[in-house]
Amino acid sequence: MKNFYDYSGVVHVHTTFSGDSELPPEALVSYAKRFNVDFVIITDHNSIEAKYFEGFHDDVLFLVGEEITPEEGHHLLAFDINKFIPPSRNPQKMIDEVNKQGGLSFIEHPFFEGNRYIKHEVKMKWLDWDVKDFTGMSIFNYTCDGGERMTPLLMVIFYFFPGLDRDRPNEDTIRKWDELTLKRKTVGIGTVDAHFVYLRFGKKKIETFPFIYYFNSIRTHVLCEDKISPQCIYEAMRKGHVYVSHNYLGSGKGFMFWAEVGDKNYIMGDEIKFRNGIKLSAKTPLKAKIRIIKDGEKVKEVFGREISYEVKEPGVYRIETDRFHRLHFNPWIYSNPIYIR
Repeated sequence: MKNFYDYSGVVHVHTTFSGDSELPPEALVSYAKRFNVDFVIITDHNSIEAKYFEGFHDDVLFLVGEEITPEEGHHLLAFDINKFIPPSRNPQKMIDEVNKQGGLSFIEHPFFEGNRYIKHEVKMKWLDWDVKDFTGMSIFNYTCDGGERMTPLLMVIFYFFPGLDRDRPNEDTIRKWDELTLKRKTVGIGTVDAHFVYLRFGKKKIETFPFIYYFNSIRTHVLCEDKISPQCIYEAMRKGHVYVSHNYLGSGKGFMFWAEVGDKNYIMGDEIKFRNGIKLSAKTPLKAKIRIIKDGEKVKEVFGREISYEVKEPGVYRIETDRFHRLHFNPWIYSNPIYIR
């Protein structure tokens, strides 16, 4: 097995260039340092003006993409681009524009319909599933997946006691991801969708969703063969050498999911031709419920730090894990699949 660097990133952060967030890029550094973040990807609405900030700041790599945000929905995250991409009513056009720049595109919060306690129409869903040539999708969005089930009481509890929150992905999103991976490689990432907003009461103001929660929540981990750089981050994402973890339940660093085929090893995101003798294995840095998922269905589950499985037939295999926390098992790690065709 090759040795990989495991870099943990906070992806999809909004700054003052979005118009709905009040924190400049420079203010993100202290949050990233506090929670041992290796890289941050800023994705402002229809803007790449934060490009001036790209690079290393106090050993944290800051990258700048764009959340392409049409008014009617179809939000698309674009990474590794150098030119602004305008929103379009035609989502395929946006994907094509990203590809022209050699970038990566990820469908964001595809099934989010808002919160029933907030009385305004939300147009953020992804409506056209006939599009092609996108890189992948966000499978766990901290703001939307938690926000859609939030009640006024839970809002107060979560604000003061974030450890009581039982955050989990939207089930429709995971189901769609599994469906897509049966047809094509579809890279899953995790996003925070962080907006820094104050509630103002006269001269007093409080953060609505404190950034200390965002930066200790959903992480996208990339596995690189080289020291951290924009190129290795984006290349790992393109290959699907990625897993998603909920950092509040414990650091995922050290997780690995791989396949042994003879004397060769393959990792999450890789594609393998089916043959007899393929063995899948996964290990976690902390004890957890570990499940092997094939084509969207569980085929094996153990409690511990390791799992293995002899592959009997072709399929799309991935790992899910849950950690016991605050009287419940909560979703912790989602690997990208190993595709055995």
